[in-house]
Amino acid sequence: MTAGVAPPPLGRPGAAGAVVVGLLLPLAAGALAVFGFAPFYFWQAPVAAIALLLYAWQRSGSPLQAALSGFAFGLGYFLAGVSWVYVSLHVFGAMPAALAALATFLFCAYLALFFAAAGWTCVRAAPAGGARRMWLGVAAVVAMEWLRGWLFTGFPWLNLGTSQAPGGP
Repeated sequence: MTAGVAPPPLGRPGAAGAVVVGLLLPLAAGALAVFGFAPFYFWQAPVAAIALLLYAWQRSGSPLQAALSGFAFGLGYFLAGVSWVYVSLHVFGAMPAALAALATFLFCAYLALFFAAAGWTCVRAAPAGGARRMWLGVAAVVAMEWLRGWLFTGFPWLNLGTSQAPGGP
């Protein structure tokens, strides 16, 4: 350590920690959530994934940070869960591979905006954090899942609630 330079306070992560907790952890958690669906039916995975997302939102210092965390979660979730869209476009639709990959990525990015909106809403409504932010986070995720299934005729695949149906509590 260089003389005269104090380490960051324990409660606040440095830049690398902020990237890990704010982006990489939610991205991995989103991909983990897919294991709650067929053929795995590991119902605990989406529960743990949402807990990790709420942890990232709890540590967010602004609505923008929470929105980015939510977007990263949604991107991991949908890129891992709707890869069949690429197959539909490329194999069955005869779309060129690069264009099918881009279209799939943009589709997943659109769907990830719902988790971004949930994170933004959660932190905007409860700037102080704590239990209120956690409950608002859960409510925002449920509301955005509903909106995603309804808006523009909806996208009913990968609803978190259905991952709990086969063997969940």
